[in-house]
Formats: sequence, C-alpha cells, structure tokens
Amino acid sequence: MVVQLLWILLAAAAGAGVEEVIAGIARGERGALRSAYDSFAGRAMAIALRILGSTEEAEEVVQDTFVEIWRRAAEYRPERGTPGSWIAAMARSRAIDRLRERTRAENTMRTLAAEPPQDPEPPPSEAAVRQQERTRVRTALAVLPAEQRRTVELAYFGGLTQSEIARATGEALGTVKTRIRLGMEKLAEALLEAPP
Repeated sequence: MVVQLLWILLAAAAGAGVEEVIAGIARGERGALRSAYDSFAGRAMAIALRILGSTEEAEEVVQDTFVEIWRRAAEYRPERGTPGSWIAAMARSRAIDRLRERTRAENTMRTLAAEPPQDPEPPPSEAAVRQQERTRVRTALAVLPAEQRRTVELAYFGGLTQSEIARATGEALGTVKTRIRLGMEKLAEALLEAPP
C-alpha cells in the first residue's frame, strides 16, 4: 500500500514537470520538445514496435508522433490524462494507422498478383470480324518477299525497333528501314485489293 502511494506521488510529481514541458512545446521551445523526446521516445518506440513488428516503421512512427506533439502541444489538457498517456495514445494511434496502411497495401498487391487482368470477351460478331482481319493480314504477309515479311513481323509483331532488328538480323539499319517501308507499302496494296 505504501509502495503504491509512493509510486502515485512520484508519477504526480513527474507529471507536473512534464506538463510544464508540454506548455513549453506549445510556446515553441525546442528544448522542451527535446526534453519530452528524451523522456518518452523509448515508450513511444516500444508501443510502435509491439504493434508494427518493424524497427524501421516504429522509428518513423516515433518521429511522426513527436512532430505531432510539436504541432498539437497547445491542445493538451491535463484533466484528460497525463502527458505520458497523451503521448502514448498518439504513438499508438500513429502505429495503428501505419499498420492499416501496410495491410491495405499488402492486400492490394496480393489481389493484383492473384488476378491477372483479363480483357473482356468481345461479342461473337466482333470476334468474327477480328478473325477475318487476321486472316487478311496473314494472306497479305504471305505475298511479301521473305526478307520484307521477316522484318515487318519483327517490327510489328515482335515489337522491335528498327535498330534492334538491324542488330538481331545483322543487316544494315538502312536496309532494315527500306525493307519495312517496302513491305508496308506492299501490305497496304494487298489489303486494299483483297475483299473485306
């Protein structure tokens, strides 16, 4: 009983000094913020670390907590609790917010990884038209000389640049450009002549 009373008296005495520190922070005294940090950063770190399980994130939470204390020190009301409980509540709140953000981000990434994007199925009439177009293009490509066809296919179906095609085929860049231009001209003629 005596020990409990002693702890209560010590906490009250310490609280009175800390309340003055919080008042100093409200007045913009940087030394007061440093004093509060020295007194409560360890407790804030322990709370954040227990919630987050990550030292790096817990350190960021402690930093955020003391930035918030700097901004909101004038809002502190002793009748609502001790400075230590006010700071602990802030640290706990920041840590829970961080945990929610992390959980939301992880869930989003899992969802995106689990569900590959799917193109909606085109209506049957559109699918038939696309198939006809593919057949027309394949037929027109078959008419091209082999070098032009290969170069056009590498560019448009393979997604290679003209320089990449030149390196891949060992041909001069000018030759690749000419083959693509001639091949595209012949394709256009063949597609315009072929019935849709």
